[in-house]
Amino acid sequence: MQKKALVGFVLMIFSMNLMAQTSSYKLKNGLTVILNEDHLQSSVFGCVVVKSGSKDDPADATGLAHYLEHVMFKGTTELGTTNWEAEKVHYNKIISLYDDLASTSAEEAKQIQKEINKESIEAGKYTIANEFSNIVQSMGGTSLNASTGYDMTQYFNIFPSGQMQAWLELYSHRFINPVFRGFQAELETVYEEKNMYSDSPFSVLFEQFNQAYYGEKHPYGRPILGFSEHLKTPCLSKLIDQYYKYYVPKNMALILSGDFNSEDVKGLISETFGKWESKPVPEKTPMVMSEIKGKKKVKLKLTPFPVALWGFPAVPTNHEDETAIEIACMLLSNSNQTGILDKYVIEGDIQSVSVNLSAKTEDGLIQFIAVPTFDFNQLIYTSLSSNEKLIFKGIDKLNAGDFEDWVLEAIKDNMCREYDLAIESNISTGRILTSVFAGNQTLEDFNNYKTDVKSITKERIIEVANKYFGDNYLAVFSDLGKPKKDKLTKPELDPIEPAHGEISNFFDKINQIGFTADEVKYLDFTKDVRREKLGDKVNMFYAKNPKNEIFTLTLKYGAGSNEIPTIGLATNLMNKAGIMAEFTPHELKKEFSKISCSCNFYNSESYTYVQLQGKEENLAQACKLLSKTYILPALDDKQMNSLLGSMVGSRRIEKNNKESQAEALQEFLYYGKNSPSLTRLTKVELLELTQSSLAADFIKATQYETSVHYTGQKSFDEVREILTNNLAFPSGLSDSKSPYIRPVKVHNENIIYFLNNKDARQSDVFLMLNGTNYNLEERPYIDAFNQYFSGGFNGIVLQELRELRSFAYTAYANYSTPALSDNPSYLGGFIGVQADKTSDALEEFVKLLKDLPQKPERMDNLKKYLKQASASNRPSFRRLSQVIESWEKIGFTEDPIKQSILCYNDMSFEDIMTFYKSHIQNKPIAIAIVGNKKLIDMKKLEKFGKIKYISSGKLFKN
Repeated sequence: MQKKALVGFVLMIFSMNLMAQTSSYKLKNGLTVILNEDHLQSSVFGCVVVKSGSKDDPADATGLAHYLEHVMFKGTTELGTTNWEAEKVHYNKIISLYDDLASTSAEEAKQIQKEINKESIEAGKYTIANEFSNIVQSMGGTSLNASTGYDMTQYFNIFPSGQMQAWLELYSHRFINPVFRGFQAELETVYEEKNMYSDSPFSVLFEQFNQAYYGEKHPYGRPILGFSEHLKTPCLSKLIDQYYKYYVPKNMALILSGDFNSEDVKGLISETFGKWESKPVPEKTPMVMSEIKGKKKVKLKLTPFPVALWGFPAVPTNHEDETAIEIACMLLSNSNQTGILDKYVIEGDIQSVSVNLSAKTEDGLIQFIAVPTFDFNQLIYTSLSSNEKLIFKGIDKLNAGDFEDWVLEAIKDNMCREYDLAIESNISTGRILTSVFAGNQTLEDFNNYKTDVKSITKERIIEVANKYFGDNYLAVFSDLGKPKKDKLTKPELDPIEPAHGEISNFFDKINQIGFTADEVKYLDFTKDVRREKLGDKVNMFYAKNPKNEIFTLTLKYGAGSNEIPTIGLATNLMNKAGIMAEFTPHELKKEFSKISCSCNFYNSESYTYVQLQGKEENLAQACKLLSKTYILPALDDKQMNSLLGSMVGSRRIEKNNKESQAEALQEFLYYGKNSPSLTRLTKVELLELTQSSLAADFIKATQYETSVHYTGQKSFDEVREILTNNLAFPSGLSDSKSPYIRPVKVHNENIIYFLNNKDARQSDVFLMLNGTNYNLEERPYIDAFNQYFSGGFNGIVLQELRELRSFAYTAYANYSTPALSDNPSYLGGFIGVQADKTSDALEEFVKLLKDLPQKPERMDNLKKYLKQASASNRPSFRRLSQVIESWEKIGFTEDPIKQSILCYNDMSFEDIMTFYKSHIQNKPIAIAIVGNKKLIDMKKLEKFGKIKYISSGKLFKN
């Protein structure tokens, strides 16, 4: 489950505009309620957040907060059980046995684990697996998840507004008398999560950076998942104590963001969450702030290429210097690349750099990350020490105030623009509000946010820069190498079979709650988007922006990397271009920033894109700058060397890097000789490229059929006039052959492609079987099958492979369709599994594909989900025109949801089985595995197909 902190968004919160929709109050029991009412949304984001995370773990039992997050999905004394009184006998024994396990020898531990397994199997007879997620599905809920951070734990999902009462009943109930059943199975799942991160060198790098900065004994220096030695001997009673200590109303908040009426929901909230018993907030000993004296340097060898990180002591959330520090960081590096350090990246002196304030509730640091360039001529990386000199040269400039006043103003404008973009979505708004509460902030604190940002002066920036960017810092240099891996092996245990085909009395109670079916707002292809030809083969699509004055203009050219293999390099170079005789590349970035706009070039296999975004009043100026960039791009040899160097440098590591190996092997499984890694440019072809050839290739892309997508508040006629007067749309454009459909490899026999990686703790296993050519009328049945088979926690795949057998943290299988009808479809699956469990996990996965478990009792729930989720999952106004265009290209003449909902109404379980039998069952299964051969039962693998060993060299074109 995701753990990425949201503190970076905290500073982009509240203006008077948002405050008009947002309110906050407390229930009598002390629970904070934050409501963000937004009727432009088609759904509601709901979240319960606790001001407790991994920092509150006992020093001798790290990982408890994360374990707790996992088992909070297991139900209560009423939910997830057929007979709590009978189950409780075994549950209490399991708690006692885990206490024994935490204080016993390794030899005795094996016997205790067997006893736990025995009691868990008995308790499982009364357990209704995944009933919580089944209820969420029944109300059309999506994106069900939770995350643990250092300072908070949050539980959330998205749901139709008509299900507000049912959602409030469910989420309030889950925190009353929770039962942490299934702890053994969830423990093994966390093992797999730990193994997954251990196989990622960068996860290990950041973990070791935190330990070096804070120290292993500091709560912020410990991994959120916990130390391995603690994961092996968890104490369930301590976890229960953790829950009752920190999960109290005064330490928690309910966040709702989206399409609802605030006054209407307050009574429902009082009836549901008001039931919680008021309890005192636990007293916490204030954390000692970390302290770095002088320069502390740590050298590591963990990563496939050199990386440098620096950490400067900073401030916790809600500190008076927080906003000024954020702006100072952006003056060094920002998304528009107008910062002091961004100049070095654009000019090719550093490959990449980022600067961020990581503010936690009780501490904070400013973190720099830099990757050196790979010298294309000498075939070596530039030194990390030379990068450090550039970093500190930039810091010296900041501290001296060596930056233009208008650059500071432009960055503050950009912060306000980012804020406006963030609150367009009820989901991002809800997550921001979650971080606000967890960071000890209030709506009132940010009532004057924009005014506060605008009030930050150059003098203030210089003051905080000199205060925090000083001589006290940590420097971590990671050179080429691999992390040492500790052993975290799962015990041999029998699977826990839950009760089948039953629902609890609580689920029945939820089913009795009436709901208002959301009105389905079908998209009208002609009314919701206005369109007109700007020229021959130039089609303009226009959608209104109902939220703010930020426009988005996307020029979509009908050729991508399939048609022009060099276009990825060309767009990359164009992002670093200036304008001849007028602006250097960095100056051009600043010119766009000066008018509160940004420009970005990118591509896909099918299309080449140019996107302008910013203040709508400056649309014409932005178009003029873009037009000059097309005609007179200013490029230099140093940029070219840096660009080619990054390509060659990445190719030097890919054959030994597990993530690169897995991606290439999966592509080979799906596409064979047509894999992207085998059809790319060779090194010789790269050497032949020049600045002028790449600039010409970009212009070549603009000579194809073009779609112009605009979202804004200006009138259609005004926008059309600005575009035609300031952008050149050439005549005689070539027809677009896009979207490109990469030919799918046909597998006529069961086969296993095996790539040996002796360092892999976890095996990455991919599965594929060929389907039929895509027929648009099959779309509802494909969606129904995918939801039944692999619809998150409710799907057969996760329930059988994760919940029942604890093989994986991640597993999925989806029937994938192409971007055009009448082209081949296929089923693709994946499971990440502990190496020595590979053959066992694969055996169970293959069983599911060959003989799909039939659970017709799930059909009513599934149909409810499909209908309600379809109604509430509508594209945002910025994506609207491109979604409609893509639907039309596939072959739809009206909103496909309309036909899907009609089909769902009459769909039966037999329809899903018919689809499965005609598209999947009895077809050859092709498998690809990246794993450690020595840890896998290779003989057992042979039963799934002929094993064909493949080396990394066969997957990548040199």
